[in-house]
Amino acid sequence: MWILLFILIGFYLGSAGELSLKEAIETALKNSHMIKSASREVKAQELELKAAQGALFPRLKLEETYTRTDIPVYAFMTRLNQERISMQDFDPAKLNNPSAINNFETKLTLEVPIWLGGKLQSMRSMASYEYKAVSMSAKRSEEEVIKEVYKAYADAVLAKESIKVSEQAVKDAQEHVRLAESMYRTGMALLSDVLRAKVYLSKVEENLQKAERGYKLAKKALETVMGKSLGDFEVQELNMCPSVGQINLEEAIRERKDIRAMEERIKGLKESYKFVLSDNLPHIYAFAQYSLNSKNYPFGADGGGYMFGVGLTWSFDTGLSTLRRAQANLERKASLEERLKFMKDMALLEARKAFTEYENSQDMLRSAQERVRASKEVLRVMETRYRNGLARMVDILDAQTELDRARLERLQAINACHKAYAELLYALGRLEEVLK
Repeated sequence: MWILLFILIGFYLGSAGELSLKEAIETALKNSHMIKSASREVKAQELELKAAQGALFPRLKLEETYTRTDIPVYAFMTRLNQERISMQDFDPAKLNNPSAINNFETKLTLEVPIWLGGKLQSMRSMASYEYKAVSMSAKRSEEEVIKEVYKAYADAVLAKESIKVSEQAVKDAQEHVRLAESMYRTGMALLSDVLRAKVYLSKVEENLQKAERGYKLAKKALETVMGKSLGDFEVQELNMCPSVGQINLEEAIRERKDIRAMEERIKGLKESYKFVLSDNLPHIYAFAQYSLNSKNYPFGADGGGYMFGVGLTWSFDTGLSTLRRAQANLERKASLEERLKFMKDMALLEARKAFTEYENSQDMLRSAQERVRASKEVLRVMETRYRNGLARMVDILDAQTELDRARLERLQAINACHKAYAELLYALGRLEEVLK
C-alpha cells in the first residue's frame, strides 16, 4: 500500500513540471509581446473606425467671444444684438463717433453634414478596410509566434533527447572500459585498448555535459519566445512527425492572413482615390445656431436670437492639385497590386520549399532508423569478435561512434521534420491546426 502511494507521488512530482507543446503555444498567445503589440494596433484601428463612423453625426459647437470696439458699424450692431438700442443711438454724432462698447457673445451651433462629396462615406470605408487589414496582420503575428514557439519547443525536445543519447553513450563507453579491463587482466587485450576505451569514455562524458547545458539554453530560448519565465520545467517528447495530407498549395495560400490584409489595403487605396476627389465635389451642410450677447459678463443674455439654414460650397482646384493627389493614390494601389502578386509567388515558393524539406526529413528519418538498427548489429558483432580476440578495441569504438551518430541523426531528423511541418503550415496560413 505504502509502496504504491510513494510510486504515485513520485509519478505526480515527476510529471507536474512537464510542459506540452499545446500549453507552450497557449502560454505564448497570452504573454507574447509581439501579440500584445499587434492587439494594441487592432484596438487603435478600431477606434479610428469608430471615429470615422462618428463623423457622420451632427457636430455641436459652443463658442464664447469677447470683443471691444468703437468702429461705428460694429458698435451699432453690438448694441442692436444686446437689445440696448434707444432713440439717442440714432444721433448722427453717436453714430459717427460711438463710445467703445464691450460684448460677450455666446454661440451654440449644431452642424449637420448632408453631402460632402462622399468624403465621409469614403473615410468610413477606408477605416473599415484598414481595420480588417490590421486584424488579419495581427492574426498573422499570432501564427508567427506559434511557429517560433513550435520550433523552439522542438529544439528543446531535441536537446532533452540528446541527453538521453549521451547518457546511453556513457553507459556503453563504461561497459567498453569494463570489457577492455577484463580482457587485459586475462591477457587477451593490450593496455592500449583500456586507454582508448577510457579516452572515449572521457569524450562522451564531455558530450553529456554539453547536452545538459544545451538543454538549459534551449529551455531559456523557449521561455523567451513564450514571453514568460516558467522556472524549472521539462518538455514532453514529441511524437513522430505528423503526417501531411493532400494539399492544394495554390488554393491554400489565398487564405493567408498577410495576403488578405494586403488585399484589404488595396481596397482602402481605391477608396482613398474617391476620398481625395471629394474635395472637388459640392459640399452641402445644414446648421442651426443660437446666440446670446451681453455687455458685462460671459454667457450673459442681454439679447439673443437664433439662425438656421443650409449651405453649399463648391471649390474648383485650378492647379489640379486634388486630381494629382487622387492619381497618386491610384499609383500606390497599382504598386500594392504588384507587391501582392510577388507575395503570392513567394508564398507558393515558401510552401513548396517547406514541403520539400518535410519530405527530405522523412527520408532522413527512415535512413537514420535503418542506420541505428544496422549500427547496433555491427556493434554487437564487434563486441563478440573482440571477446574472441578477432577484433580490436578501435573497431568497437568506431562502431559505437557510428551508433551514437545514427541515434543523434534520428533525433535531428525528427526535429527537422517538425520544423518543416511548422514552416509548411505557416506558409499556408494554417498553423492554428497544431492547437487542435
